[in-house]
Amino acid sequence: MGRNGQCRSQVKTLQMLLTGRGFSCGSCGVDGSFGPDTAAAVRRFQGKMNLSVDGAVGSATWNALLNG
Repeated sequence: MGRNGQCRSQVKTLQMLLTGRGFSCGSCGVDGSFGPDTAAAVRRFQGKMNLSVDGAVGSATWNALLNG
Protein backbone atom coordinates (compact mmCIF):
# COMPACT_ATOMS: atom_id res chain seq x y z
CA MET A 1 0.00 0.00 0.00
CA GLY A 2 1.02 3.55 -0.20
CA ARG A 3 0.73 4.50 -3.81
CA ASN A 4 -1.93 6.31 -5.75
CA GLY A 5 -5.07 4.29 -6.41
CA GLN A 6 -4.99 2.13 -3.29
CA CYS A 7 -8.05 0.99 -1.33
CA ARG A 8 -9.84 4.03 0.11
CA SER A 9 -10.48 2.40 3.51
CA GLN A 10 -6.78 1.54 3.92
CA VAL A 11 -5.79 5.05 2.91
CA LYS A 12 -8.29 6.55 5.38
CA THR A 13 -6.79 4.42 8.14
CA LEU A 14 -3.32 5.57 7.11
CA GLN A 15 -4.43 9.20 7.07
CA MET A 16 -6.07 8.90 10.50
CA LEU A 17 -2.91 7.38 11.96
CA LEU A 18 -0.68 10.04 10.40
CA THR A 19 -2.96 12.88 11.50
CA GLY A 20 -3.17 11.43 15.00
CA ARG A 21 0.61 11.51 15.19
CA GLY A 22 0.72 15.13 14.05
CA PHE A 23 1.49 14.62 10.35
CA SER A 24 -1.05 16.57 8.32
CA CYS A 25 -2.31 15.00 5.11
CA GLY A 26 -3.17 18.40 3.65
CA SER A 27 -6.27 20.55 3.47
CA CYS A 28 -8.48 17.62 2.40
CA GLY A 29 -7.59 15.73 5.57
CA VAL A 30 -8.85 12.16 5.84
CA ASP A 31 -10.43 11.70 2.43
CA GLY A 32 -9.26 8.22 1.38
CA SER A 33 -7.21 9.58 -1.50
CA PHE A 34 -3.47 8.84 -1.55
CA GLY A 35 -2.38 12.04 -3.22
CA PRO A 36 0.74 14.19 -2.95
CA ASP A 37 -0.14 15.60 0.49
CA THR A 38 -0.55 12.13 1.97
CA ALA A 39 2.66 10.96 0.31
CA ALA A 40 4.49 13.97 1.78
CA ALA A 41 3.08 13.17 5.25
CA VAL A 42 4.29 9.58 4.89
CA ARG A 43 7.79 10.80 3.94
CA ARG A 44 7.88 13.20 6.91
CA PHE A 45 6.78 10.41 9.24
CA GLN A 46 9.35 8.00 7.80
CA GLY A 47 12.11 10.56 8.27
CA LYS A 48 11.07 11.22 11.86
CA MET A 49 11.06 7.49 12.61
CA ASN A 50 14.44 6.86 10.89
CA LEU A 51 12.82 4.65 8.27
CA SER A 52 13.66 4.49 4.60
CA VAL A 53 12.09 7.67 3.18
CA ASP A 54 10.39 6.47 0.02
CA GLY A 55 6.76 7.57 0.47
CA ALA A 56 5.55 3.99 0.21
CA VAL A 57 3.73 2.43 3.15
CA GLY A 58 5.32 -0.97 3.59
CA SER A 59 5.45 -3.21 6.62
CA ALA A 60 8.07 -1.14 8.49
CA THR A 61 6.04 2.05 8.08
CA TRP A 62 2.78 0.35 9.11
CA ASN A 63 4.52 -1.18 12.13
CA ALA A 64 5.86 2.22 13.20
CA LEU A 65 2.46 3.84 12.74
CA LEU A 66 0.67 1.15 14.72
CA ASN A 67 3.24 0.55 17.44
CA GLY A 68 5.56 3.55 17.50
